[in-house]
Amino acid sequence: MKAQQADVVIIGGGMVGLGLACALKDTGLSVVVIERMEATPRLSLGRDCRVSAIVAGTVEMLRGIGVWEYIGSRAQAIEGMRIFDDQRFGSVRFEAAEADMQELGFLVENSVLSDAMTQVVHDSDSIEYCCPASVDSVVWKASHVELTLADGRLLHTPLVVGADGGNSWLRLQAGIQVWSHRFMQRGIVATVRPQFSHKGVAYQRFLPTGPLAMLPMTDNLCSIVWSADDPEADRLMALDDAAFLNELQLAFGPLLGTLQEVGERAAFPLRSQLAKHMVRPRLALIGDAAHQVHPLAGLGVNLGLRDAMALAQEISDARRFREDHGSMDVLSRMRGNRIPDVLAVMSAMEGFHHLFTSEMPGVPWLRDAGMRAVGNAGTIKQLLMRRATGLSLPLPKQIS
Repeated sequence: MKAQQADVVIIGGGMVGLGLACALKDTGLSVVVIERMEATPRLSLGRDCRVSAIVAGTVEMLRGIGVWEYIGSRAQAIEGMRIFDDQRFGSVRFEAAEADMQELGFLVENSVLSDAMTQVVHDSDSIEYCCPASVDSVVWKASHVELTLADGRLLHTPLVVGADGGNSWLRLQAGIQVWSHRFMQRGIVATVRPQFSHKGVAYQRFLPTGPLAMLPMTDNLCSIVWSADDPEADRLMALDDAAFLNELQLAFGPLLGTLQEVGERAAFPLRSQLAKHMVRPRLALIGDAAHQVHPLAGLGVNLGLRDAMALAQEISDARRFREDHGSMDVLSRMRGNRIPDVLAVMSAMEGFHHLFTSEMPGVPWLRDAGMRAVGNAGTIKQLLMRRATGLSLPLPKQIS
C-alpha cells in the first residue's frame, strides 16, 4: 500500500492534541489527528463532571486559534478567588480588577472545550481527523516516521506528536521513561447546586487530607474537586447523596449557604509525572504525555495547551525558514521554551501540597501569616495573578 504523506501526525485527539491541530490550521501544513474513540462525558446534574479552569492567558490563545468563539456563553467567567487554610484564620482573596483584568479565567466543561476544538478541526481543509482509529506500529527513520494504522493505512511524516495522555502509548513505543509520584489520594468530582449565587468566585479550602475546590459554573451551579487520601475518598464515595452533601457542607462551610443538590460523583487517582525526554528526533510529547501535575490549581490543561502553542510556533517558524521541523534543532527550541514553565508549576504544586497538609509544629501558624502577608501585598498579588493566569509568559497567541 502506498504511504500517505503528512507534515504532522498527532496521536491523541483530546483537548491538547486537538489544540495543536487547531493552532496549525493556517500554516499550510497537512495534519493528521488519530484518536481511538470519541470521549463520552460523565454527567453530573446534566453537566460534564470533568471541568477545566482556563486561565486568561490560555483564553487569549484559544481566541487566536479560532476556538473560543464556539464556546461563548457555555463558559463561566471567574472574577475572583478565595483561598482558605481549613477552618483557620489564614486566607487570600484575589480579584481580577486588582490586576486590571475583566476576569482571571473561565470555568469550562471538558466536553464543551473538546467539541469547540473538534468544530474548528472539521472546518479546516488541512486537518484530517481519524476517529475511531489507532496505530499498530511506529518506526523512526532518519528522515521520517512510518506509522501503520489498525486499518492497514500507512503514514509517513517528519514529526509525530504524542498527546495521548498520562499512559501514553507513543511514549512507551519510544522507550521514554517517566519520573512519577503517586499522592495516595483521589480527586472526587461532581456538580452541586448551592443556595446562594457564587457571583463568579472560585473557592479553595485546604483541608488536612487535601484541597477542596468549589468552582463556579453557568446557571449558578458549582463544580467540586475534592482531593482526599485514598481511605477517606473511599468512604466519601460510598456515602449516599444526602450524607455526602452533609460531609461536603461541613468541609466547605456556609459561604454559599446550604448545598442543596449533588449530581453523580466520579473519582480519579492523583499523581505527578514527568517524562525523562519531552522531545526526541522526530518525536514531541505534549500535555499529560509529557507531564502531569496535582490538580489543586487546575493548571494541567493550561500547561498542555501552552505546550501545543509553543510547538506550533516552532513548527511554523521552521517551515518559514525551510528547516526540518522534525529535527532536534527545532524541537530543542520548543523544549527550552517549555521546561522552565513546566518545572516551575510542578514544583509549586508539590510545595503547596506538602505545605498545606503538614501539621508540624509552627507550620500552620506560618501558613496563616504568609497568606495574610500575600493578601495585603498589592504589587506582589498583581505579579502572582499575572503569572498564574499565564499573561506574563512568552508564548504566542496565534500561529500563522
